[in-house]
Amino acid sequence: MTETAADTTRTGGVVPTALEAAVTTTDHLRIGRAWLASGALLLVASLVAGLLVSVERMDLTGMAVFGDVDSLFRFWSAYRVGLVLLVVVPVFVGLATAVVPLQVGASSIVFPRAAALGFWVWALGAAFTVAGFVIDGGLGTPGAVSRTDALALTLLGLLMVIGGICCATVCILTTIVAGRTAGMNLSRVPLFAWSVLVAGSIWLVTLPVLAANTVLIYVDLTGRSAVAFGVEDTIWGQLSWAFSHPQVYAFALPLVGIAGDIVPVAARRRHGNHRALLVLTALIGVLSFGAYAQAAFDIGTPIREQAIFVVEAFLIVPLVLLVLVGLVDVLRRGVGSRRTRMPAPLYLSVLSVLFLLDGTVLGALRAVAPLDLLDRSTTGAQFTFTIGAALLAAMAGTLWWGDLIVGRVVPQGFGLASALAVAVGIVLIAVPDTISGFMGLADFTGGDLVGAGNPGSGVDVLNTVALVGSAHLLVGALGWLVTGVLRLRGARSLADPWGGHTLEWSTSPVEVTSESPLLDATVEAGA
Repeated sequence: MTETAADTTRTGGVVPTALEAAVTTTDHLRIGRAWLASGALLLVASLVAGLLVSVERMDLTGMAVFGDVDSLFRFWSAYRVGLVLLVVVPVFVGLATAVVPLQVGASSIVFPRAAALGFWVWALGAAFTVAGFVIDGGLGTPGAVSRTDALALTLLGLLMVIGGICCATVCILTTIVAGRTAGMNLSRVPLFAWSVLVAGSIWLVTLPVLAANTVLIYVDLTGRSAVAFGVEDTIWGQLSWAFSHPQVYAFALPLVGIAGDIVPVAARRRHGNHRALLVLTALIGVLSFGAYAQAAFDIGTPIREQAIFVVEAFLIVPLVLLVLVGLVDVLRRGVGSRRTRMPAPLYLSVLSVLFLLDGTVLGALRAVAPLDLLDRSTTGAQFTFTIGAALLAAMAGTLWWGDLIVGRVVPQGFGLASALAVAVGIVLIAVPDTISGFMGLADFTGGDLVGAGNPGSGVDVLNTVALVGSAHLLVGALGWLVTGVLRLRGARSLADPWGGHTLEWSTSPVEVTSESPLLDATVEAGA
């Protein structure tokens, strides 16, 4: 239930400080804003790591930025881990924590103290993870020269990150299942809530597997001399399945719900078949289950050559294509009814589904054994398209629901420009990496031409284009932060700025966000 001003600002007549209010709050809107702000800040840190790696790839004949290949690998893996577990998933969790209870008509998120605990466990784990990467830890290196204590700190942080995400996800899913208003069955929940239900379910059955892998590595690493799991040059191989096909689709799945909720409202036309979109989303979720695809534990036929891996890679493409076709159909039917410009989140949400489709197509190509793309830079391109799509959708979601979450407006043009910079960066990274993969460039290039797959001379030009793309991503992320700051200074928002038809718009943003005088002092950078 939404807290009253007396509950949130006074204890025995004493007004708490902003820090005290932030730490002790159980208001789902405040908790959601904390997730969003933290994810936006860590996005910048992750993209800085990615930019440095892109600079290093400019010259495959030696090490220009990093002192050795181990440092390069550390930042390369930090970029992927950071984008998924410290940025995209937390931002989706933040949006869901703030919006989903209102969408299903719940008075509050279920288990509000557990939801707050989930954020703080994740935040502390994120700090440990970042610190571990910075102080020569990370998730193993090819030369096995990392500090064991720093590596252990990284693993501990990763476990806390997973624990915090799972705790928050349980609260959100329980709200959807048990906290719905009377008369709303699961087939009638908004698409964002449904996509979070599907994605969160996959997270809860796969992230514990990733945690179990991490525990095995930690125990072997910190005990006697590592004999298997904790051997440093094998650690990433045991965890990399979580950041590639098919598991990476599960982390991006909420983008389907974001687009599915934005498009019909913006176009003033309802979906032709709401239940069909529910089924498509569920099927994509099932096919994104990736805990089985652990190449480090192959016994007999490699898992990435087995039929289940190949069939799954190809089946998911038409499902995403059908989602995109459904959204385009809604837009086609609604174009004639709009006399004003379409809102910025609409363009971004549709573009995110298009990028997700690109990611699934690359995933299918990687599964074709004769192409030999599994360990090429095409893997990185698939990651960029898929997680980039999720990032675009997250930016669209904060523009769409930001008025509701924060209670203030922001210039849509600036938010759109920032997101388009991100979109350009995604294309400039993913397309060259796709081409380079067909030319033989390895996913992790190492510090010499042999480690890079001894590519042709044309790869240097493509790597230069990818560097420009990395710079675009960073500029767009900084613009997203600025958008959040501008929102804090904006005017009070209307109760329903978009004319939405789902329940979250039936509550005034002033009612749910402005009761506490601490609003103006709170930094919601991501919203």
